[in-house]
Amino acid sequence: MTEEKAPATLGRYRVDAELGRGAMGHVYLAYDPMLERKVAIKTLRPDLADEVLLEMKARFLREAKSAGRLNHPNIVTLYDVDVAGNIAFIAMEYLEGRSLRQIMDAGTPLSYDRIADIVTQVAEALDYAGRFGIVHRDVKPANIMVTAAGLAKLTDFGLAYVPSSQMTQKGSILGSPKYLSPEQVREQPLDGRADLFSLGSVLYELLTHTTPFEGPDITLFDLMERIVALPIIPVRERVPAVPPEFDAILARVLAKEPADRYQRGRDFAEALRALRAGAAVGSMGDEPSMGEDPALQEALHRILGDLETSSRSQTAEKTPETLSASLRQGFHFLEALVQRILQADPAYTIRLDLAHVGVLPPAVLSDGTAECHMRELEGKEVVDFVALTYRMSSARKARAALDADKSAALRAQLEEAGIAYDRREVRDAAGALQCEAFVVDVEMAATAMLRGDYEAQCVEIDCVNVGVIGRVRYRLSRAEFDELVWDLGKLMLGFPSAFAGRRLPT
Repeated sequence: MTEEKAPATLGRYRVDAELGRGAMGHVYLAYDPMLERKVAIKTLRPDLADEVLLEMKARFLREAKSAGRLNHPNIVTLYDVDVAGNIAFIAMEYLEGRSLRQIMDAGTPLSYDRIADIVTQVAEALDYAGRFGIVHRDVKPANIMVTAAGLAKLTDFGLAYVPSSQMTQKGSILGSPKYLSPEQVREQPLDGRADLFSLGSVLYELLTHTTPFEGPDITLFDLMERIVALPIIPVRERVPAVPPEFDAILARVLAKEPADRYQRGRDFAEALRALRAGAAVGSMGDEPSMGEDPALQEALHRILGDLETSSRSQTAEKTPETLSASLRQGFHFLEALVQRILQADPAYTIRLDLAHVGVLPPAVLSDGTAECHMRELEGKEVVDFVALTYRMSSARKARAALDADKSAALRAQLEEAGIAYDRREVRDAAGALQCEAFVVDVEMAATAMLRGDYEAQCVEIDCVNVGVIGRVRYRLSRAEFDELVWDLGKLMLGFPSAFAGRRLPT
């Protein structure tokens, strides 16, 4: 049989080398002359059987629609989907690294801290995908890439059923058998908790060098039965040196029923962060909400402290010399903080001070998001900026009566901050202006843009209504940012922070 030659080009892309091949197609290293960057191109073989080709084309389209919507540092970026001649292909970011499968097969030693770090990053990717209703359905080591800098990237968001005699007679099993969730085996509706089960199986394998339910000489049907019914063997029974906290986490994430697992990827990630930080791992039950703590502010201080430890330890242990790594860890910290605060019951409130008015009525925090945007720099993907947004609102209004000079200053501040207000003049019986009365709506958006200046190796932070009403700017060196990123969370929550003395002129 003759060796299939790689095409010289695919669309506008110049094909430089073959990176791998499988039953459904090839993966090539290519060059995009328009944007002057390397890309990885995954192709679909045109000579597949008609019924398989139809399914695989649907898979390509699904991957383009799902992964193309996702912009997260731990998810591979999809650039393009097209057809060249009779070859369908997807162009995506080229990652200089190895798959987790390759790392494991090579016997590369990984510390327990490194294992927890990799799985944490993938859990964050799954949490982000879950916000868009996307279920990966094939989380396994081969679909997790790890770069030389330690960044984990989840790949292949286009799983579709492909008929195979190696599956069940009904041919309806989705995903790689050893990493299937019980609901996949039962052919039940899936959500993101199925992906967490699969990621838990990956974690189990990283710790013990075997997946939870495989064994010698068992058939595929035996494996399916074990996944559905057999309890997992604690990892410390297989490898006594594994820290005991891993068993509590695995018992939760590998629960047979989805309702008994972590409900979101961020919950799984937070448990692993607590383990890495040396915090005690709780029981398998749900963590108490902040609303159950009689001292809400003390709980918030505790959350900030936990996240501070996590943020600092990750930045120090990963690639502290790179500004991109620092910004990415800042994003993870802010995202976790936003989620924890917005789940508070009762809702967390903040008091802001408005010049010439005083302390405003307590405002509830809501609609919080943290997003991370990437760009290419000297052939490497780096964090361009991190965007934090949330809203603050109160049913009560603020009131003030001011003279003309103070009234003008207040109007300027309210308009800069985007805060609605009503104003009327108060005059005496002779018609002379005595003061201006204001009724201020305590309803405002808050934003913080954290942008990396890679030439100066510093972080520029532009805030609107974050801790201080109006616009405030800061500029921190990378080392200062690593040390103070958690203070940005304190500023957001209205606690005293180190940012107070670092404002730049606006």
